Amino acid sequence: MIGTVDNWPALSFLEGLRPGSDENVELALLASYSADLGSIGAALLALAGKDTDAGRGSPSDFADAVERLRGKVRIIIQRGRLAKMRRTPRIAAVLDQFVREVDFDEATHSWHPKAALVRTRDAGGRAGWRLWIGSRNLTENVNRDIGLLLLSGEKAGASIPGAEDVARALAERAALKGVRPVSLGAAVAKVAWRAPTGVRVERLRWSDGSGDMAVPVPTVGTEEVVVVSPFIDKTFLARQAPQGSKPTRRVLLTTMREIERIGPPLAAFDDLLALDAPDYPVGDPEPDAETAVTASDRDPADDEEEELGRGLHAKLLFMRSGQKRRLWLGSANATMRAWTGRNAEVTAELVVTESVERGLKALLGSARLVEASLVEYAPDDAALEEEALERARAQVAARWAAQLGFDDEGTRLVHRSDLHPGGPHPDEPDIALEVGTLYGELVAWPCGQTTMLLGPIAPAERSEFVRLRVSRGEKGLSWLQRAPADPPFGEDRDRAAFVRFLGARGFLLWLAGLLAEDGRQGEGDWTNDEPRDRAAPGMNPALDSSLPTLEEMLAAWARDPQKFREIERRVSQYLPAVLEEARQDDPQIAEMLRRFDDLWGKLRSGLGVAEIKGKRP
Repeated sequence: MIGTVDNWPALSFLEGLRPGSDENVELALLASYSADLGSIGAALLALAGKDTDAGRGSPSDFADAVERLRGKVRIIIQRGRLAKMRRTPRIAAVLDQFVREVDFDEATHSWHPKAALVRTRDAGGRAGWRLWIGSRNLTENVNRDIGLLLLSGEKAGASIPGAEDVARALAERAALKGVRPVSLGAAVAKVAWRAPTGVRVERLRWSDGSGDMAVPVPTVGTEEVVVVSPFIDKTFLARQAPQGSKPTRRVLLTTMREIERIGPPLAAFDDLLALDAPDYPVGDPEPDAETAVTASDRDPADDEEEELGRGLHAKLLFMRSGQKRRLWLGSANATMRAWTGRNAEVTAELVVTESVERGLKALLGSARLVEASLVEYAPDDAALEEEALERARAQVAARWAAQLGFDDEGTRLVHRSDLHPGGPHPDEPDIALEVGTLYGELVAWPCGQTTMLLGPIAPAERSEFVRLRVSRGEKGLSWLQRAPADPPFGEDRDRAAFVRFLGARGFLLWLAGLLAEDGRQGEGDWTNDEPRDRAAPGMNPALDSSLPTLEEMLAAWARDPQKFREIERRVSQYLPAVLEEARQDDPQIAEMLRRFDDLWGKLRSGLGVAEIKGKRP
């Protein structure tokens, strides 16, 4: 390598989502192949500007994020690829409203794009846009990923061909009320986008899974081709062979598993490089009680190690011809299934400078040089069993046609499908299928039985997320899927969940943060279900400096009467239920709430908010 070696600048995915200090998110559409509930919660906190530097948030911050973003955010994933957390907090039930699944049959194609389109509005009423295209899934796993963040800006900005297609496709799958795909696409087409230094975006490629895309190939005169991908196939790599008689240097960076699987054909590359395989969500986590780990139990060194990320998950194709450097990056692996359009994928075609190329060479320099295998890999019994369970998961996900209902007997799951009338069971009869509610026990689902009783569940914990597991012997795979509720859940379910989750003191801390608008962080971690209401021994809750004060209430009204009315709406919706629960659980907290209720009522009356509230539809 020649010249200075520069690493690409590091930017966390959550940083790319977070609005500016004077901005609010109006719309956010996120696409991912896979996701987990913890990362979905972290994304919502970032979009609401409520996350900490560590990507976490308090219970009150989480509740505020859900309230702010309800009806504005969709996270679109491949059905069957939602991972269960090792320790699922009760409040995670409300995340079902933000998730939409694409029912592609993974035997033929997958929903695989990784993208985020966000529209913001600042205090002056100006709209802002950000568009992220990359390789990172919405999971807690930290690997070597790559992404491109584009920001709107009239100065030095330009429209990008294909951005309209990305926006329209995301909106079609999101199915958000009031968001018309054609209108959103037209608005995005007019945006002037600013790219990072050293990058010019030629176009964005969106493939919808219909299989009509062309594979980029080296043109005559190409001097160097670099392929980086955790998954590869022989046909795609053969397409990257040089054209003409001029020698072309070819480099492949992948994982040892793929190098061993493909075998001798990889000897055609001048440099064959390997990095660790990427980490993915745990396929069959242990029961919650056996693996619960609180934040205080974690070694800080673990977080530092996670931030480094050693597994290869970036996907890119680089070609250099003289001084022209072309780079394709995004969600597509180096396979024909990805690049010909059989999968839904998104890719950015770029022209880059030498400094960006040096970043690529730094990535290559971090890998180890290896030799191609002399024989093609033959899978062993363990690998074949893993493949069988993955195939069973894909079959269940593709055949899914279930709805949830709730009655006196508890939770009822009903499967209705003309194509699969006996249920969504996998083909292999000795692979068992189990099902359960998000927090309930898994029960065996006999083939041919279309109605399953899943037991009672408290209204505050009801969710459209259903747990599924396929297994044979001791090996299994677990995941979550949505089963639409009939009738659908409304805001009442969310309020019941928040009242139970926040507790009285947490609710008041939430209000204090809304009133103060000083960026204060709430207490605790939303992923922790431990009770939070009781104050320290000997402490008078009425003197807690974190709770709302009369001065903060008056200042909030003077600062923004319209926002104060929104806060009042939350008080009127939540306070009666919070007070009722406190009366049953903690008389001291209940007395504090009663005093707050009296103060709030007098203030509202004095400011005339009661009359305004009465006019609200």
